[in-house]
Amino acid sequence: MAQLTAVRALQHGLVAQNAGKLAEAERFYRAILNAQPAEPANDDQRSLIAQTYSYLGIVYRDKGDLKAYIDCFRQATRVKPNNVDTLNNLGAALQYNGELDAAVDIFNLALKIDDQCVEIYNNMGSSLQGRGDSDAAIACFKKAIEIKPDYENAYNNLGHALHTKGDLEGAIDCYRSALKISPDSAQAHNNLGNVLRDVGKYEEAIEHFDFITALAVNPSTAQFWFNSKSQALECLYILGRYDELMERLNVLAKSGEINLREAAVSAFVTNQLKLKDPYPFCKKPMDFFHEGNLNNYISDVDSFADELIKEAANVAQVWEPQHGVTKSGFQTSPTIFQAGKNTEALEKIIRKEIEAYYSKFKLEDCAYMNQWPREYFLRGWFVRLVKNGYQEPHNHPSGWLSGVVYLKTVDDADNDEGAIELGLHGHDLPILHENYARIVHRPKKGDIILFPSSVFHRTIPFHEDTDRCVMAFDLYRYSQ
Repeated sequence: MAQLTAVRALQHGLVAQNAGKLAEAERFYRAILNAQPAEPANDDQRSLIAQTYSYLGIVYRDKGDLKAYIDCFRQATRVKPNNVDTLNNLGAALQYNGELDAAVDIFNLALKIDDQCVEIYNNMGSSLQGRGDSDAAIACFKKAIEIKPDYENAYNNLGHALHTKGDLEGAIDCYRSALKISPDSAQAHNNLGNVLRDVGKYEEAIEHFDFITALAVNPSTAQFWFNSKSQALECLYILGRYDELMERLNVLAKSGEINLREAAVSAFVTNQLKLKDPYPFCKKPMDFFHEGNLNNYISDVDSFADELIKEAANVAQVWEPQHGVTKSGFQTSPTIFQAGKNTEALEKIIRKEIEAYYSKFKLEDCAYMNQWPREYFLRGWFVRLVKNGYQEPHNHPSGWLSGVVYLKTVDDADNDEGAIELGLHGHDLPILHENYARIVHRPKKGDIILFPSSVFHRTIPFHEDTDRCVMAFDLYRYSQ
């Protein structure tokens, strides 16, 4: 493949990738790489190969293959070993995968090459923040701002770090500084809206969420646009502006788009206001709770569970991950199905259970079933809670179906400690009455539970001196 042809192929790959056609993009990128010499003759060839591996890595990330994602960036670094950009990309990939110590090592290596690179300081700060070292993270973000005073992203991340430490006014100042630099920044408006909500300034928070909603969607701001409408709905509910809330909700319900955070808000607030739920995702999400068990697939569940726990022990586990819901416990990155042969076997079992789940509910007339994905991928992670451990109420609105496999449980027959509670309530919304759907499931070893990703769930704290170990997972739809 001639160099000009390779450049055109790269452009075609990017067009396909931006359109969500990941398999097509992968074919273009692989064709480019297969046509390159084993030993690049010049820097232009090295740059092309490194860039192609970088784009291919993002394809694998979006397909859920995080092992291949990281390998692509390692290949890019092999081609250009002393290049700050390739090292930064590798560090960012390791960070995304939860390998925070390794990411920090790569960033430090990059700083030895260029100690004035603001992107390195910013990304290393995020890794340090994820590792729980807020003070070191803050120092990195401040260093990035010192070098580049108009660096919006560093102000956003510094705001996050200050927010985590409880300095809400400091966080607000950072986000306002980011907006002075970039008035249309969806990220800064989202961050400011969230912290204003935390300090009770709901009217002002709505203004920022509505600003995001009015922006044109692009891949770099999609996650903020995805949440902005539901965040505004939540603020309206808290303010008691129910008529405006329902007016907006009815418009969203008729839009033809499905957003699981909106679905979750709709299910709860209409229950509390004793109104009909207009949102088409699924009217009674708790009716889609399903329970299975590993003993339908494995003869020796105890041994299989023990081997899964051993494999998970070889994967980096973070204590109380930043911005997470796990308290008094450890959690891995969402790549647990790549940990070894037993976790690979577990993924196959989960897929069979998902087939049974779909067969059970497929005749239900709702978007949850009617738009069930023909193709999907799973992301799974291991959670080990210790004495006094629990998980705060949360849901997984970027998924479609969520589930848990129980490997070690709290076996107390006298109470619900260590059980999972599923229900409609979340995001600290005011409870007007207690008559809303809830399920408390007291798990046994080997249980597999499945439920819509819109459903809130929490682990009830336990005080027994033991571990509670699970594999949690989400089903993600490919672009349809």
